[in-house]
Amino acid sequence: MSMEAFELVLFLLVAVVASSILEKLLPRLSLPLVQIALGAAIAFFVTTPFSSGIDPELLLILFIAPLHFNESRHADSGLLWKNRWGIASLAVGLVVLITVAVGCTLHALLPVIPLAAALAMGAAMGSTDAVAVTNLSKDFRFGRHHETLLTGEALFNDVTGTVIFQCAIAVLVSGTFSLTHAGEEFALDLFGGMVGGAIMGFLAWALLEGIRRAGIDGPTLHVTLELLIPFIIYLIAEQLHIGSIIAVVLAGMVMSIMPQRHTAALARQKLQSRSVWNTIEFILNGIIFVILGMQLPRLLRPMADGGVGDPFQVIAVVLVVTAVLEAVRFLWILGLDAVHERSLHKGRPQSEKVRSVRLSRKESLKGTLAMTLAGPKGGITLSLMLTVPAMLTAEVPFYQREALISVASGVILCTLLLANFAVPLLVPHKHAARTNRKRVDAEVQLVERVIESIQADAHLTGSVQSVEAYEDADEPATVIVMKDYSDRLEELIPHASSEVAAQAREVAARCRSLYDRIDVLAQEVDVLRDEEESGEGTFADDLGLTIHFRVLRAIYDAVEDVHEQALRRELELIKQMRAHEELSLEQAKQLRNEVYIQQMSL
Repeated sequence: MSMEAFELVLFLLVAVVASSILEKLLPRLSLPLVQIALGAAIAFFVTTPFSSGIDPELLLILFIAPLHFNESRHADSGLLWKNRWGIASLAVGLVVLITVAVGCTLHALLPVIPLAAALAMGAAMGSTDAVAVTNLSKDFRFGRHHETLLTGEALFNDVTGTVIFQCAIAVLVSGTFSLTHAGEEFALDLFGGMVGGAIMGFLAWALLEGIRRAGIDGPTLHVTLELLIPFIIYLIAEQLHIGSIIAVVLAGMVMSIMPQRHTAALARQKLQSRSVWNTIEFILNGIIFVILGMQLPRLLRPMADGGVGDPFQVIAVVLVVTAVLEAVRFLWILGLDAVHERSLHKGRPQSEKVRSVRLSRKESLKGTLAMTLAGPKGGITLSLMLTVPAMLTAEVPFYQREALISVASGVILCTLLLANFAVPLLVPHKHAARTNRKRVDAEVQLVERVIESIQADAHLTGSVQSVEAYEDADEPATVIVMKDYSDRLEELIPHASSEVAAQAREVAARCRSLYDRIDVLAQEVDVLRDEEESGEGTFADDLGLTIHFRVLRAIYDAVEDVHEQALRRELELIKQMRAHEELSLEQAKQLRNEVYIQQMSL
């Protein structure tokens, strides 16, 4: 690896870490947009190997393949199958319609761009960005039906867009088109990729299972093999000339549904695997958007310089094409939702149907519009557009290539901006959806009961039974754990009802008061340490320092015991509140999972 490439890797990693920090400081901007902005800044100030372009095939295999593989392993196969016709219509029908609508619109606005080239860009616009879709579906509540459609569309619509794109480019270069050849290519990519991916997924599962049964498996080996599998499958699919991305997706789904033994060792492996994949996913997600940002200045520069005509005209074309793209998508999804609603209302009384339609029509339209805007373009679209040839023949250059790529880059940016700023206005954030008052009140009452039980058991838990200076503060270790729970209480108070919030403030204030009394211990230790370092301390002070350090160590040893006991009591209280229907089943599951995570960390 050259020093230049090493520096580039460091720039990318630093940008990903910085984007995570900046996202907290800029809550109005989504993480992908922050990463794109950082990538553009890097490209502006630093000359990198990507300044002259990036190999689209490298983008697909290095980033898209592992991300699709990991996403498909965690997708709900049952829901995807249940919504298979809706997903198929989005992955095939909608992509074809977008290709025609966007291609014809672009050719009408810029006649200098050949229709075949315009249709190629339309086909590239048919592929939604799975990375951005995943980020949106994690943060916002679209509803189970829409969320499943978004996931399925992002996993499967690449095939249709890629095949149509390749056919359009072939027409552009050769001037001929064969419907039979296009059909064969589509069938080979789609069905060949599905069958080949399913077979390779089964073989990968059999390999991992065989290694496990032979007793030579371990967490490190297991995770390493999992990381290699998507790359190997992609390369094999390329050699077989079948759909590479679809093969990776099917392999991941097959591996997720194959039977596995439930043992403690396997559970530890899965936990370690998930941790590694979460880190890899965070890094790859970030890098792909940083790279996209690094490409945009280069691709948009001809527009700014006037090299593709009047910049304002090109901007107007970008806005019109984006509007057509989103309008077509909205109308298609609106039709899908109408069919879905009709299937749900089958067999219900007419009066109930009318009432439910009146109640939900506004929310339904907002959900449809949110799903429309939640399909931004990104890595796949960019990688396809970068493969547009610069030369039609050995002697004839394709002069409109820069204009085509500039318009495509502008549309990518517009769809990402719409997803960032419009979607939050249409659907609730998942955290906000969880914090309705009834749910919050129930969680507040749970935390208050845990605090009461911690204090009641102060004489039974921990190892610090008596500290003269803090007798009125109960058990110091107990108070520290109580303060942890009161911090959680203060986060919930703004979302609770007024009566429950008032009571919670009293509990939190009492916990703060107790904590402030034992906090004197830390201050005294700091004073003694300063005196010792300055040489002003006496032997008695040194002895006092030793005693205080022993007390401090004993307290923090006891904190773990108290915290562990508090978590067990919290599980008991969740069970009791669920039995009395004070907690919903979904909320009880969520709270139990949070307790389990804390127990594992202890």
